[in-house]
Amino acid sequence: MDWMKRSRAKKQQRRNNPPSEASPAVSLHGAACAYEGKQAVQPLDWIVQPGEFWVILGPNGSGKSSLLGLISGAERASAGGVNIQGRPLAEYGRRELARELAVLPQEGLPPLGITVKDALEMGRFPYRDRFGREPDGAAAQALLTRIAERLALTELLSRRLDELSGGQRQRAALGQVMAQQPNVLLLDEPTAYLDIYYQLDIMELVQQWRAEEGLTVIAVLHDLNLAAQYAQRLLLLREGARVAEGTPEEVLTPEVVGALYEVMPPIRVGHEEIGVPQMLFRAQSAKNGKRPGSE
Repeated sequence: MDWMKRSRAKKQQRRNNPPSEASPAVSLHGAACAYEGKQAVQPLDWIVQPGEFWVILGPNGSGKSSLLGLISGAERASAGGVNIQGRPLAEYGRRELARELAVLPQEGLPPLGITVKDALEMGRFPYRDRFGREPDGAAAQALLTRIAERLALTELLSRRLDELSGGQRQRAALGQVMAQQPNVLLLDEPTAYLDIYYQLDIMELVQQWRAEEGLTVIAVLHDLNLAAQYAQRLLLLREGARVAEGTPEEVLTPEVVGALYEVMPPIRVGHEEIGVPQMLFRAQSAKNGKRPGSE
């Protein structure tokens, strides 16, 4: 665990501002999001407890990314409110919020001309003063060194991002949000565009970080089987509204999944080794290509 030891400044912040044990990590109270009159997220009450791993699932346009935007503050609530660690999101300043919550976007880090070392250091901005200094620079540098070692980035530190593969850039992006030392991590399709090796690599690294640091994780994924392997709880959305929530075993049923995605009910397989349900999808039998129930 010492590779992710919290900095002295972070520990002091915890002592000065101890979170309420009763406070959820994230809570939504009738929170909604609308764009030009279209309701992207219907009014939603939702509680995420500290240390939980949630995955949000749903078809394209179901409001998954908009919901993450509400939580991160990137989207303004059209109704209701969002609390982070028991405090209204609106009360947080930019730097203060960045010490509590980090976002790993779908694109990760773009292929810019900066080095991996520069990218990791950018994750420390919430703790620096206006001159770019930290209270304990040596501790911060030691943290970045441990993160680079943990993510197998040490040999890439001097390489530019535009010289890396997509999987390597995504690991660098994960290292950057690790450097923020957040309590809540939002992942917006972090495995998109990655091959199977890097999909599992990123999810395993996040899972280990969560287990070791008590991190709260909320992820948007498209792969139901990947979600079932890593999530403790799932939130299923359609047209901005909650369809179901619960454990993978509770909500990943052929009937629910078939109706959610408008496909033939998949075959559910109980995987003995990983202990969670896996779904096998079949091509539509209708020759006209229409979705079930579309007539």
